[in-house]
Amino acid sequence: MKVAASQCWREALLEQRTCRICGKDGIGQPFDDWVKPTFTDWDKLQPGEIICNDCLFWFDERSELLAQKVDKDKPQRMRNYSHFIVGGEWIPLSKGDKARMKELLLREPFPELAAIAESGQKHIVFRATRNPPGAKAGWVQFEEQSLFLEPEKLAVLLSEIEELYTTFSKAEIESGDYASYRILKFGFDEWMALEAEIKSLRGGLLFALAIFLAQKGDENAPESSRFAHGDLAGDTAGLQEQVPKNDLAAVRGQREVGSLHEQPRQVRQLTLL
Repeated sequence: MKVAASQCWREALLEQRTCRICGKDGIGQPFDDWVKPTFTDWDKLQPGEIICNDCLFWFDERSELLAQKVDKDKPQRMRNYSHFIVGGEWIPLSKGDKARMKELLLREPFPELAAIAESGQKHIVFRATRNPPGAKAGWVQFEEQSLFLEPEKLAVLLSEIEELYTTFSKAEIESGDYASYRILKFGFDEWMALEAEIKSLRGGLLFALAIFLAQKGDENAPESSRFAHGDLAGDTAGLQEQVPKNDLAAVRGQREVGSLHEQPRQVRQLTLL
């Protein structure tokens, strides 16, 4: 009976069936045979019987074709990469290719597919909304969330964040908690002006995407040092600097300054603006 059932399925798969991933009719393999106990995206599935060959491509855990595209010797996992399609060309990128991601999102035409993997541990391409060829704006899948992106808005926000990123860490910019000595180093008025521009967007998906994509001159430093939070991030020289009491009071709202041997406290900009 099992042999007969298997034969029936093989014959059926030569016909068009509905894919549970994309909801389109196609040719593939039985979904119940393919799915693993670790699959968690049941709420994203469509009514159907198979996973089509197109969707199987994006779930591949040992892709020889991907390895060729990214110049690797061993088969690669699709979920470890961000994926773009521009003008029909498939462009897989690693997390180290953020400059290229920015270029693809900011130029015309907008990608037909833009799926950006922040963690590199989740299958995200199947969630992504496809954009029509030649569009000037479109959908971006950023990890598990979707964003309709207007490139000019991203360009402006990136410019502001990258200007702050010359002095502050990404963690400071993302949280709004800045080291006071770095505020003084950057320039208090300049810092306040940029904060006034970006603070209303903080916490949103566009802001998170811009933080992820933001680059500065030296991106060859180890990941741990570039993304460290607090006084050790980016500028250790500031730990040795004496901060004038009057300037510090202006940043902290006229609070008393502690011992010169204490680390500078964090300041949250929302109390200042």
